[in-house]
Amino acid sequence: MLIMNKLTLCLFLLISNYSFSQSGGYYNNLDSALSNPKQVITLDLSKQKLKEVPSKIILFENLERLILKRNRIKEIPKELSSLTKLHYIDISSNYINEMPKELSSLTLDTLIMWDNKLREFPLEYERMGQSLLYLDLRAIQMTKKEQKQIKKLFPKAKIRLAPYCNCNR
Repeated sequence: MLIMNKLTLCLFLLISNYSFSQSGGYYNNLDSALSNPKQVITLDLSKQKLKEVPSKIILFENLERLILKRNRIKEIPKELSSLTKLHYIDISSNYINEMPKELSSLTLDTLIMWDNKLREFPLEYERMGQSLLYLDLRAIQMTKKEQKQIKKLFPKAKIRLAPYCNCNR
């Protein structure tokens, strides 16, 4: 009887923990999110060894926060620009070296990109300069000139940068 009670309790905790992690519009599993695409507000696919951004993300029309940190992503698809409610992106600790100009149409307030290979943004991102409030580019080696250009592009943003380097670029 005691073992049965413990098993029941464990099963209850497991189910309620799973339900909690998928509630309030927060999803950390793509398959679960795809079963309720209109309810997805935050999609957190951190540490899932992704090599690319799943194309089905564009199905989440109410997506506001996209977290893809600590994967192996090399490219951000321009199709993400169709997610008009998106205002927060965390793509830190990947292998991204450029951002598509199409994403400049989004009204992002937060862009977290530390530990990537990106050192500049397309000039079109000047449009985003009015909405972007936080930009994290730590752990990216940039020259003083590159850092100055980024600060000019995003005048309202609090920008976190690594100390500039004399990288002979």
